[in-house]
Amino acid sequence: MTILTRTDRISTAWSRYFEKGMLRAITSQRLMRAIFALSARLLHTLPQGCRVEEMADGALLVTPKGTEGAGLLFYVHGGGFTIGSPRTHLAAVAHIAAAAGLRAHAVRYPLAPEHPFPAAPDAVFAAYGKLVDAGDTPLAIGGDSAGGNLALLCLQRARDAGLPLPRVAVLLAPIAEMAADMEARFRAATAEYLIPAAWARRILHAYVPGHQSLTDPAISPLQGDLGGLPPTLIHAAKGEALELDARRLAQVMDDATLDVWPGLPHVWHLKAGRTPAATAACAELGAFIKAHL
Repeated sequence: MTILTRTDRISTAWSRYFEKGMLRAITSQRLMRAIFALSARLLHTLPQGCRVEEMADGALLVTPKGTEGAGLLFYVHGGGFTIGSPRTHLAAVAHIAAAAGLRAHAVRYPLAPEHPFPAAPDAVFAAYGKLVDAGDTPLAIGGDSAGGNLALLCLQRARDAGLPLPRVAVLLAPIAEMAADMEARFRAATAEYLIPAAWARRILHAYVPGHQSLTDPAISPLQGDLGGLPPTLIHAAKGEALELDARRLAQVMDDATLDVWPGLPHVWHLKAGRTPAATAACAELGAFIKAHL
């Protein structure tokens, strides 16, 4: 954890008073996707010398300076299963990969409501399996928020299918339990600076129409077997709505370390290269990966 600077505090205020309001008010997923994509291009900064290649399936291959020929970080972006892309999360992915000394494969997957469950987890697992089949098994896996959910599900499916697993995982405020009481979750979130309860309800309806089977381990990783997974570092913001999920995961996984950062919004890492706390958090995640390779 780092001491928050004035820039960090301004960024948190921006999330609290502007971005949170947008998520509450804008119900069009298409419009939110466009806004998210534009803000990422304007506000995010890559490490110097980083190369980015878009692949045929929409995934991004990110090669930080000096990592040519290095192993892979397989990264799954967040966005509530409804918005976001590898490009909206490119800065965080690149900074984590640079600190880890790895290239990164930022996977693209279909979004709800056009493509509800199980389209996203199936696509992520298929992309992971394709890398394994090509002889390029990722050395690390990561994901934030909804992407953290999908990364965990991918690990569980790979383990159960007998596929080789990454050596290490990093999760940024993952959605681990979809069946939790949402109203109680947000009442207990004393410092949720980004996600409004209204948006959380909206994405749940979009991703799992009718709310069928929210206790299904294929939707809520905490309902499944979390044994036998690689060493994992979990980040969360203190007081955010998903802090409880992070804490529960850290308690039940075989080898998990939890680091809770106060005074920051959900997945503040996205502003890596722009705000000191985001850059420092990505550096910590990368250092954790590097220590386990």
